[in-house]
Amino acid sequence: MHSASLTQRLLNKHRHGAEDALQQVALAVLQQEGIRSDSVLRFERIGALAPPVAGVVLLAEWLAYVDWEGFDSALYANIAAVAALIAGELQLPDVAANLLQTRDAAVFEAQRPALATAALLFIEGHVALFP
Repeated sequence: MHSASLTQRLLNKHRHGAEDALQQVALAVLQQEGIRSDSVLRFERIGALAPPVAGVVLLAEWLAYVDWEGFDSALYANIAAVAALIAGELQLPDVAANLLQTRDAAVFEAQRPALATAALLFIEGHVALFP
């Protein structure tokens, strides 16, 4: 009998909380890879992951940064890479355009649920790459 992967179980458990599921999957990746928050090589180690996995971790960390430091500060934290992921892989060019051009926090908060849902669909499409 085939058992569900950790990522599949996390997605099922947090099905009604897309952003929670995204954060839990990113945390599982970091734990599996032994990437600690105090690591000097953290950014390089995340970048060395499979591109879909690295993108999900980057997005999850950026969203957490928005919560910790605020939207205005987050616009200066890896914003080009985050916007490229959002416009490209997640196919949400309007969200990316807001981050790069309009920079409107209220618009972003309105778009945030769709962003989290798109991220989960992206994870589901690449689930074999995740723990």
